[in-house]
Formats: sequence, structure tokens, C-alpha cells
Amino acid sequence: MKVNAAPMNQKIWTPWFTVGVIFIALGAIVTLYRFIFGIGAVTNLSDGVPWGIWIAFDVVTGIALAAGGFTMAALIYIFNRGQYSPLVRPALITALLGYGIAAFSIMLDVGRWWQLYNPLLPRSWQGNSPLFEVSLCVMTYLTVLILEFVPIAAEKYKDSDNAFLKSLANKLGPVVNKALLFLIILGVVISTLHQSSLGSVMLVAVARIHPLWHTAWLPFLFLVSAIAVGFPVVVIESFVSAKAFKRSFEAGILSKLVKVTPWFLAIYGVVRYSDIIISGKAGYLLSGWGLLFIVENLMLIIIPFFMFINQKARTSPNGLLIASVIMVVGLVLNRLNTYLITYSPRPGWDYFPSIGELLVSAMLISLLFVGYKILANNFPVLSKEH
Repeated sequence: MKVNAAPMNQKIWTPWFTVGVIFIALGAIVTLYRFIFGIGAVTNLSDGVPWGIWIAFDVVTGIALAAGGFTMAALIYIFNRGQYSPLVRPALITALLGYGIAAFSIMLDVGRWWQLYNPLLPRSWQGNSPLFEVSLCVMTYLTVLILEFVPIAAEKYKDSDNAFLKSLANKLGPVVNKALLFLIILGVVISTLHQSSLGSVMLVAVARIHPLWHTAWLPFLFLVSAIAVGFPVVVIESFVSAKAFKRSFEAGILSKLVKVTPWFLAIYGVVRYSDIIISGKAGYLLSGWGLLFIVENLMLIIIPFFMFINQKARTSPNGLLIASVIMVVGLVLNRLNTYLITYSPRPGWDYFPSIGELLVSAMLISLLFVGYKILANNFPVLSKEH
């Protein structure tokens, strides 16, 4: 599908870009210290609390927020909604950076990071392990995203003055383009598998997670919420890129895009609250944890649902953006609640992220924005404005 895109070729060093680079530099120092002296030197992790924000936020939440890549790909290439094609490349870049950052976060969090290749070895395969499935799918999908970026890079270098880059672009670009539909279908299938498996991971933690967040429906709920948040993430990405490159915010096409989101929110809400009632957990809603549960669902389900079905709110740039931001914050809160906040370690253990952990997370967030601006500025990612 032809996408009329072009590099932005604008000034890179803006105040916000500089702030992002500073955070990257600070996080890089902590990262280097971690690799030299070990994970215990920079984190508050322990035998009782084996993972913290590097997994709960940087990996689990980050992968969910990168769902815009496969949802846009499915919408345009599988369901043939070509009118949304200007949005597919920005979503692809966001997903590529998001999954790359998640993969790096896993390397940071694993004690023996030099053995991360083990899931690729048949002797290490374990078909009953959700973590094994997640690791294989994330590696495979990251590879798919890199291959999907090849046509974008080939488009830039096909007329390059550099003979090597020009030859490489004209050889690889057509080959990958021919396999693009297969790669997109593969990426969609893989994404549905690992988005749900991130919920499956916590099924075994029945004694550790608060009952309001632990349910046999976790795999389904994680998948549906990731699909639901995909388009609102595209809205936020479009707004940020519009501000960064002084472009108009594409509220018209985006308001049509999110019309499907309430359907997924309705499915998610019905399943989640039906499970609460049927399993006899409704009494927990009157506790302090119940208040947190209600706040999470107000932000993730109820407020975005009514704003997205309201035509006036949905077609307003401010209303569209506010609803998307509220929903994304609700999704972040949901993942943190499930993996960290309501997770009770063994007695005698507790956890609060260290300054080093926070700096590394800030570095990874900054890498997303800085990397996006560099790629969009130098490659044909964003569509040309008329």
C-alpha cells in the first residue's frame, strides 16, 4: 500500500530534545554501573521481590502501549482500511522503539544477561511456560518490526549517492515488500499470543496478587485491553509528533479511528465485572484496594467509553486527546497494579524503586521520544501534509 511520506528534515535540538538526551546520559551511567557491579548495586530488588518497575513498567506496560503497531497493521492490511494508511508508519516506529526498549529492559533485569540466547536453544524449550512463550514472541516480533522498517529505509536510500546503500536499498526493499503481507499477518498473530501470555504469567501468583486483580481471565483481559488501547496510543503519538514537527493534529481521521475502541472497552468491562460478581469478590470493592480498583476502571473503561461514544467529545481535538490520555493512564495503572502494586511479597520483604531504577526508566522513556524524533526527521515516516 502506497504511503505518501517524507522525512521532516527539521531542527533536532530543541529544549525538550535536550532534556531527553540528558536523561539518556544519566540513565546510561547507571546502566554501565549495573553491568559492571551487578543488578543489586543499582536496584532495590531482592530474593523476596525479584522484579520491580523495570519489568512491571518498562516491559509489561511498554509492550501493551506498543500495541498500536499490530492494531494499525491489522486494520489497514488485513481489514483493508486504506484510509488510515497515513497512520501506519508512525505506529510502526512507535512499536519498533517500544519493543526494542522492552527487550533492553529485560537484558537489564536478568541477572545473567549474557545467557539471554537460551530460549532459542531447543534444550531450553518449555511449552508449559508463559515466560518462554513471551520471550520467543517478543524476539520474533521485534525481528518482524525491523523487517517492516526495511522498506522505509529502502525508500530513503534508493537514490542515495552512496553506491553501497543504494544497491542494498534496491535489492532488499523489493524483497521485503513482497513478503510484507506475510510479515504483517505473522506480527499480528505473534502479538496476540504474547499480549495474552503476559497475563498468563501472573496466573500462578494466586497467593500473591490481590483477588480483585487475580482471575483466570487475565490472559483474555490483557489481550483485549492491549487491543483497546492501541488506537488511543496512536492518537497520543500523532499529537506529540504534531507538536514536535509543528504539524496539524489529524483529529478528523483519528476521531474515526477510535470509534471501534468502545466496543473493546465494553467487552473488557463486562468480562471483568462479571467475573468479580460470579466469583464472589464484590465485597472487596468496599475496601481500600476496592477504591484503587474503581479508580483504575474509571480511567481505563468508563470515562474513555463515554467520551469515545460521544460524537462531540470524540471529534473535538481536546476531547479526543484527553480521553486517550486518561485511557492510557488507566492501562498503565492496571499493569502496575497487577504486576507490582497489589503484589504481596513474602513476609519480611518489601520494595520501592531506587533512584537508579527510576533514572533508567526515565532514560528508556526518553529513548522512545528521542529515537522517534530522529527516525521521523530522517526517514519517510510521517505523511506529507496537504
